[in-house]
Amino acid sequence: MRSKLNGLWKSDFFRNALTLISGTTLAQGVSILTAPVLYRIYEKEEYGTLGLYMAITGVIGTFSTMQYQQAILLEKNEQEALSAVWLARVINISITLLTCLLILPITGLYGQWFNNPSISPWLFLVPFSIFFGGQTAILREWANRNKAYKLLTINTILTAILVPSLSIPLGIWVDGSLGLFTGLLASQVLPTLWLGFSLNTRTNLQNASFEWEALKTLAKKYIDFPRYSLPSEFINRFTNQLPVFMLSTFAGAGVVGVYNLTIRMLGLPIQLISSAVTEIFKQKATQQFHELGNCKRIFRQTLLSLFLLSVLPFMVLMIFGPDIFAFAFGEKWREAGVFAQILGFLFLFRFFVSPLSFLFILRQKMREDFLWHIWMLISNLMVFYIGFKLSGSYYTTLILFTINYIVIYSIYLIRSYKFSYST
Repeated sequence: MRSKLNGLWKSDFFRNALTLISGTTLAQGVSILTAPVLYRIYEKEEYGTLGLYMAITGVIGTFSTMQYQQAILLEKNEQEALSAVWLARVINISITLLTCLLILPITGLYGQWFNNPSISPWLFLVPFSIFFGGQTAILREWANRNKAYKLLTINTILTAILVPSLSIPLGIWVDGSLGLFTGLLASQVLPTLWLGFSLNTRTNLQNASFEWEALKTLAKKYIDFPRYSLPSEFINRFTNQLPVFMLSTFAGAGVVGVYNLTIRMLGLPIQLISSAVTEIFKQKATQQFHELGNCKRIFRQTLLSLFLLSVLPFMVLMIFGPDIFAFAFGEKWREAGVFAQILGFLFLFRFFVSPLSFLFILRQKMREDFLWHIWMLISNLMVFYIGFKLSGSYYTTLILFTINYIVIYSIYLIRSYKFSYST
């Protein structure tokens, strides 16, 4: 065990992961330190409206690049990778324009559907979120391909700083959700512009040429991304946001606010460590697979790292959740700690599985991934039907939701492990 840990410490994988983790740690430190202030300024209903907006843009944003940004990392040829950048850009612009046509004329209907009229005025920002979200995905893939982890780190820190810098003063001066939405939009736009400028000056991104024939060839070559990966990702995002939609409709914006605080805090380890590990794992697993025909070594190394880093923090949260939330955010948010005790195991499994499930993409198992995501959606719809229609309790619903996800994530982990061995 000692030799394995020493090898892990000295590896390029660990050093690169540490670069991302250190920046993400600082960014999350800003979020953690400012969150108690923000959650005392804004009400549950205002955070519920923000959460509903993010759920809507998150689901629609699945289509922002039709998943073609993944070809940027997978392409062996540098010029083809640059063409993949343009392919994703063209699709992103097209989807943004389509969003304007489909969303803006009926913004009022969304408030009726989700029992929250306050959401309607903010839906005019959806096209901006879709565009900059897609551009960020493209640029992050290019940065990962070029191992520009310092730029990714700075980008993450900049995003974290912008939100409280705008949301806190605006929340003090202006009543309502204006500060929350201003901070969100600024954190989507400004870091993306900075990352694009930095990559243009420090890599050969500016050499990307726009050629229709090259784009058409790449679109056909990676047709499995929109065919299988896109529906899978859409179902995955819709399933993940299903609690927000259902809680908003049946329990109200206040409960959505509590739920969003819970998943934000539970998601910190994933944002802090797992997402950083994912970037490195994708690059190293791809490299090892091309060179060795398998990536079992980096799979084991990553799984061990995630296990050692996660067990103790999750145990503390499960035991002291309500007291921690009440102390940090005020007594009105104690219920978020109860939600955390219910959803904690779900996020623990997600912490393990999220980076390693890249093997489904690397091994071109998009069809299987798609079928599992269909089952994910069907099973969770059943969960919410039982929870809300039969018991009428959102606590029961969240318990069933957690159990169902634990089973699904366990299957994903087993299958990913098998893919790491197969040649």
